[in-house]
Amino acid sequence: LQDNCRRIREHGQRADRIVRSMLLHSRGGSSERGRVDLARFVDEYANLAFHGARANDSDFNVEIVRDFADDTGEVEVVPQEFGRVLINLLTNAFHAVQKRDKTAGPDYAPTVTLRTRRDGAAVRIDVEDNGTGIPDEAKGRIFEPFFTTKPTGEGTGLGLSLAHDIVTGVHDGSMSVDSVDGEGTTFHVTLPIAAPEAAPPPPDDTEAG
Repeated sequence: LQDNCRRIREHGQRADRIVRSMLLHSRGGSSERGRVDLARFVDEYANLAFHGARANDSDFNVEIVRDFADDTGEVEVVPQEFGRVLINLLTNAFHAVQKRDKTAGPDYAPTVTLRTRRDGAAVRIDVEDNGTGIPDEAKGRIFEPFFTTKPTGEGTGLGLSLAHDIVTGVHDGSMSVDSVDGEGTTFHVTLPIAAPEAAPPPPDDTEAG
């Protein structure tokens, strides 16, 4: 009876997470855009994701390497939506290194690297981990709704699908993944650079006559 109750609770919690993720999926893109300093924005959400992971597991630890270019400047994003993308990618990276840390030897150092680069009229954000990697047969489906490589009950399969939709549909960007099974994964997010702000018109010194 206790085992059945535990299973009911676990499935109920998973159903709740799925419904919440589906509601996020169905939201319209009515949120306001704003200009943000890319490096500062990524760094802020890295700290939020790390403290969130530590709140769930006080023993969790990871080295976060910040490799931010000086010339990425500002991007125009819907801050709450793009922040959700970063949280999702970082949470997945933390999960991957935590999982590998349980079976790796003493020389393994869980590491997540955040990298920003300017590429012409776009900027690229890389979220790289040295975790478990993604099997080759799963790479082509990684952005599909409800597809997940996590064990049953640990993921809804909607996080990366939602992140991909936010990047491509809301921000006119692109998102891709490189991964070696057993060695690590890198997600690449590309966004257009914000156009320079228009200079204010000169004051009109003419007097009405």
